[in-house]
Amino acid sequence: MALNLRERFGRKGMPQSVSLTGDFRFEPVVISSLREHKIVHEDVDVLEQPLAVDRLYLLAHGSDSLQLELALCLDGAAAAAELLFHRLDSFQREPAADALLDLSGSIGDVGVAWSWGQEDRNGVAGFVRHNVMALLQGRFDTLVAQARELDAALANTPADAGVSHIDEASFESAASSVPPGGRVDLGLPLRPGERHFFIAAGGSVNRDPKDPAQHYFRAGLAKGPQLVTVLRVGAGLLPARQTIRITIE
Repeated sequence: MALNLRERFGRKGMPQSVSLTGDFRFEPVVISSLREHKIVHEDVDVLEQPLAVDRLYLLAHGSDSLQLELALCLDGAAAAAELLFHRLDSFQREPAADALLDLSGSIGDVGVAWSWGQEDRNGVAGFVRHNVMALLQGRFDTLVAQARELDAALANTPADAGVSHIDEASFESAASSVPPGGRVDLGLPLRPGERHFFIAAGGSVNRDPKDPAQHYFRAGLAKGPQLVTVLRVGAGLLPARQTIRITIE
């Protein structure tokens, strides 16, 4: 995108170093402008750069549709702002310069919205509140109101200068060291309604084909201390986090 949105809007209201410490669960019924919308598809993933819990929702009400992405960045508010402008700059279609609306301060700590044009009633609204990026795509004449109410719900979620995750130790490795190419069982049956994501250095985490509830770390060939980051995600944004240290000897 030729327009540099980061240069134009990112310097006006960079988020403070405050992160969500309460779990935020998106529910259309509590957002008045979305009360009649239904979630027709929902997906959750973990981004590695920046490290974030990323939830995608597709909502519909009659002929209207809305796509909503919420990403809680574990590295803080600045990472959420970088992710926002990365998303906004990635559209192949460029908005008109005079269509850009600065949301910073009125919606989120920093934010931008635009309509695609008179022949297209749809638009985009993106903002950052604390360490959460929100990106909405849908009918522009309702989009800003939807973004404002969503921002208010995020602003009412507990937040402070602490970490934006829950520390836990649910996985217990059978060994703290392993030979190159070896296997370390991690265990822990999956709990209903929750997903586990693994970021492994020096190897990979896999499910046992004979017991899908069983996870194991397969070591690579490079020797030395390695880290496995585990994120457990329920219905909301706030993850439980665990770091497992394994040495390849």
